[in-house]
Amino acid sequence: MRKQIIENLKIEKLVFKGFGLGFKDFNPIFVYNAVPEDVVDVEIVNKRKNVLFGKIINFQERSKFRITPDCKAFGDCGGCDWLNIPIYKQIQYKNIIIKEVFKNVSIEEVFPIISSEKDRNYRNKSFMPVSIVSNEHVFGMFANKSHRVIPHNYCMLHPEIFDDVSRKFVTYLKAAKVKIYNEKNKTGNIKHIGFRYSFSNNELLVIIVTKNKKLPFTNQLVRTLTESFPTVVGIIQNINSSFSYRILGEEEKLLFGRNWLYDNIGNIKLKLNYRSFSQVNPGITELLYELIKNELNTGSNVIDAFSGVGTIGLYIAEKVKMVYCIENDISMIKDGKINAELNNILNCNFVYGNAETEISNICQNHSIDTVILDPPRKGIDQIIIDTISKNNIRKVIYVSCDPSTQVRDVKRFILKNYFVTKMQPFDMFPHTYHIENVIVMEKVK
Repeated sequence: MRKQIIENLKIEKLVFKGFGLGFKDFNPIFVYNAVPEDVVDVEIVNKRKNVLFGKIINFQERSKFRITPDCKAFGDCGGCDWLNIPIYKQIQYKNIIIKEVFKNVSIEEVFPIISSEKDRNYRNKSFMPVSIVSNEHVFGMFANKSHRVIPHNYCMLHPEIFDDVSRKFVTYLKAAKVKIYNEKNKTGNIKHIGFRYSFSNNELLVIIVTKNKKLPFTNQLVRTLTESFPTVVGIIQNINSSFSYRILGEEEKLLFGRNWLYDNIGNIKLKLNYRSFSQVNPGITELLYELIKNELNTGSNVIDAFSGVGTIGLYIAEKVKMVYCIENDISMIKDGKINAELNNILNCNFVYGNAETEISNICQNHSIDTVILDPPRKGIDQIIIDTISKNNIRKVIYVSCDPSTQVRDVKRFILKNYFVTKMQPFDMFPHTYHIENVIVMEKVK
């Protein structure tokens, strides 16, 4: 196919998903790693319907807002989007983007994005693929929109110890002659190395994802990692024999210590399994949970409809009469109950089941004032919105890491006579385009 080159394209702004946007003959062109006020020559690399996607092949003018990234992998690695933009400008752009996403929604109060105290090394969880690149064992991140592994020295997003441990692990792989998994021919064994870290307690879990159960010289591996890194409290081998892109499998072996760690959100102590969901930026998480708590009426009954291990429910419990935490993963229900006991919280009731069914069941026996929604990236089904409206739940607090699905759901709530009282975005993921956003809605009386 003949290359399509567009010259002298001025980048007007950044848009959701992190692209720079320019126009040629009134047609939009989305450009990777572009910065507003860049003037660039672009090669078109993808086309979806009438939308063009391009990569920069030459600069005519560099934006005054462009900086040199302090990571050699940037531009190839898919981990960061905006290391080439100062953090203060990232915040400004995210404020513009979130308002653009919700431009057709009437909102009583729109607050500026709350910045992260840490914009480097803030992640408490990461999984990195292991691969062979130029005949060398490497770990890193996938390239954008691909499964090609881009190695790095140190990732700017997670703690340095993640990379230090990974280097030791690669040394073990070479010495033990363990084969790396190859996605194309489905051979080999080692797929990913993962980490979960507690900033508050300085505890680290190491997760090794393999295709096969057999992993040689594990005693030597455990001794090497634990002697070199005393903060390691658990080493887990997770076995994923499937050929899917899902990282974790159902089976595991505990090679050392425990498969959980202790963490804290504010005054709440949590026992978290390596599989358990929790927000990746602990500093922002506490601010977000505090916002939720401030929106609640003292002494009310509240439903946390996608509770996981109950991090939100436990955090808000001291203010309300009762919290009903709904979760469809029985292991998280069990961990949630353990966490409630750990904090001597008696007014947090964990309910196993699906949100659309259990919201109705709870509302039959209790007067519910507020429902908290923190669903997966895909958002919520219409049946959940119908159920909340049918049961006349007055307030909805909707937390989302994907404003594009969130705005779709908010518009559905509006059709059910809810109105938006507040929008508060958070910079949960500095140096990426992602925005954690909180929408507060109330039902028209």
